[in-house]
Amino acid sequence: MARREGTQANNDSLLPGWMPLSGERLGRAVDRTHLRWQFERETTRDISGQVISRAIGPLHLSWVKLGLPAGRWRGSRGATEIQANPEPYLTVMMPLEGTMTLRCGEQCIQINQNELVLWDSTQPLTFDIRAPRYEQISLLLPQRVLRAERDACHALHCYRVDDSNILSDLCLKHMATLAEFLDEQLRPYEISLTHVSTSLIDAVIASLYKAPRDRDILMADIKRYIECYIDDDKLTPNTIAKAFEISTRYLHKLFRTEDTTVSKWVLLRRLERSAEDLIASDAPVTDIAFKWGFKALGHYSRTFKTRFGESPSAYRLQRLSARR
Repeated sequence: MARREGTQANNDSLLPGWMPLSGERLGRAVDRTHLRWQFERETTRDISGQVISRAIGPLHLSWVKLGLPAGRWRGSRGATEIQANPEPYLTVMMPLEGTMTLRCGEQCIQINQNELVLWDSTQPLTFDIRAPRYEQISLLLPQRVLRAERDACHALHCYRVDDSNILSDLCLKHMATLAEFLDEQLRPYEISLTHVSTSLIDAVIASLYKAPRDRDILMADIKRYIECYIDDDKLTPNTIAKAFEISTRYLHKLFRTEDTTVSKWVLLRRLERSAEDLIASDAPVTDIAFKWGFKALGHYSRTFKTRFGESPSAYRLQRLSARR
């Protein structure tokens, strides 16, 4: 099958290799690939178009292209439809052509071309498309595969992600790239693609939802962050606090409860990682010191001896000798 170029809507032809559908048959195809919906019969009767969907591990990716002679299509998910799909999903939708209006209770938002919207399958939702043509990509993610808590998915139901979000463009491009390979053999890579997709959506959720933070979880996250950037000589209490949107005073308070300081923790981890390198590689001690964020060899040697009781060179020699 010929590869589709980009994600621009094709107004003049059907998407190659896709079965054209119309009326209630098309509605049923959307119903099967986008969880259960109740469509307004009057606006469903004259629609035509194509629907393609595939599983990527536990995720479901779909592309829908519609022609609406009447210029409108409406549908809803109520209690009956929600109960028909009991597993909680988070859906990410991206219109490629046309706009869609979503309503949930008193909330009403319009989703424009190349914008993202999130919705939670456990809550009611109504859509209204008013355009002669409409096209979209959707990614359905079981909430069990996300790191985000259910409360976050619930809070972001019917939420529009516009280009003011730093991750919006990255997420748009990722979904568009996945869609380009809808008809390709991806099975050997599905697990990896699942991890990439869920991590990206988790990052988007984290950028939007600020949950009350459990102290232990926050500390674990901070330590993981330190581990990730431990070789960056610009890693400081200020940069760490900024990354987690907390004050440096609160950061220091967190580490005081563990009988240490954040600076001592960073230093300890740098020393321990450098000690591993001394044994695992034959790189010069100076190079290892600089690699792990130490700007002066003398300072590295003194702090290393304080921690391990001997100089870096002696530490390396003794461990290597013991292996022989």
